Amino acid sequence: MPLSCCGDIREVTYMGIRATAAVALGRAARWGGETFMHRSAGNIPGAMALKVDPMVLVDLAKKVNPVAVISGTNGKTTTTNLVADCLQTAGVPLYCNREGNNLQSGIVTSLMLAPDTSKVVDAASAAQAPVGCFECDEMYTKYVLPRLRPHYFMLLNLFRDQLDRFGEIDRIQATIAEALAKTPETTFVFNGDDPLCAAIADRIPNKSLAFGIASDMGLSADRISDSRFCQKCGGALEYDYVHYGQLGAYRCPDCGWARPELAFAATNVRLEEDGFVFDIDGRSVHTGHTGAYMVYNVLAAYAISKLSGIVSFENYQAAVREYHPTNGRLQTFDLGERKVMTNLAKNPTGFNQNIRIVLNERGRVLALFVNDNDADGHDVSWFWDIDFERWSQIEGLRAFVGGTRANDMQVRLKYAGIQAEIVENVADVLAATRVDDGKVYIIANYTALPAVRRELEGLEAAAKGEE
Repeated sequence: MPLSCCGDIREVTYMGIRATAAVALGRAARWGGETFMHRSAGNIPGAMALKVDPMVLVDLAKKVNPVAVISGTNGKTTTTNLVADCLQTAGVPLYCNREGNNLQSGIVTSLMLAPDTSKVVDAASAAQAPVGCFECDEMYTKYVLPRLRPHYFMLLNLFRDQLDRFGEIDRIQATIAEALAKTPETTFVFNGDDPLCAAIADRIPNKSLAFGIASDMGLSADRISDSRFCQKCGGALEYDYVHYGQLGAYRCPDCGWARPELAFAATNVRLEEDGFVFDIDGRSVHTGHTGAYMVYNVLAAYAISKLSGIVSFENYQAAVREYHPTNGRLQTFDLGERKVMTNLAKNPTGFNQNIRIVLNERGRVLALFVNDNDADGHDVSWFWDIDFERWSQIEGLRAFVGGTRANDMQVRLKYAGIQAEIVENVADVLAATRVDDGKVYIIANYTALPAVRRELEGLEAAAKGEE
């Protein structure tokens, strides 16, 4: 049923004394952070509210029509922002944790603030209950889904990521399945090309809908894959084609388990001058990006847009076309004579997809900034699962490494046949290269990216004479 027709839009009618106190404390913490520390403090206000009332999200959820919660190893922030942009084309107020504060505390913080009304078109729209779209860490679904109770829960993919923090994928699968089982009214929308996601759909009572790429994109498969084994019987899966990692058209010759029917299927995927294009429901969608994983992100946004019942195809395509990342993910900075593209990568699959972007765009200047802080995970053995050898054939390649694990990354690149120079920051990379070397590609992991982004924002402002 389209969301616009739903009769259960959740308006705030009552909030208990404990929840009211929790929200007041959280808002005060937010004000203090912005006033005295000049930071938005995305998680801290929510964390403080949760200390006062661990169930405060239940009360806060009453004031929002929760369209979707989006999770997965890679692409959560980008897809959440795309979906949010699409929902806003309906001209209604919106709640969204756009900055990627994806723990329960971050979602609580976003709901304590006023909704975004920048795209509201009239008084009637402003009076409607706000819609909500939230990014959620996979392991926090067990808290968020039963309390927020969204219409749709979307799972983009599952890859091995920070094993020293989260453990193996089967633990994540069990957590998500348990969360969905406690929220039976939530529809599970998942990447059918990923057998690790499809296995969850087989374990839960929820209605499930799969999205995926229904035709071969003609890409060479990654050297490393997380799982190409049957989630039913453990046998080796056979693939008609593989897009990357374990994503593709699979089937088990032993027990017959196979990729599910795709409710949202991208076909005729092709790489054009301005990025990948695919067809769906008789229309063409331009992603505007050369990364293959953006096909999945844009397709996922299509699925939620269509399911919402409030986003037209024309508005969806306009939102995708106008999407310009500002959080360091696939963001391009204009420094006058130089252009720098940044992106996040925090596991082998993410790095391998960035490798493809650089190869597609014939890049020659690469900089990798990698830390091993708590949020990154301390185990960096996954460096050896990245297919850096594909970069070693780039003529005139200039490679740089930075961050707390720069030495480890330098050694990994050396074994791939790439000589990399250790640098402190982006300025060092720019000083060591020339304008005719072309665009600079900077790939950073979770805690390294914000510093890179801040430095580039300053350099861009200086280049525009704004400082």
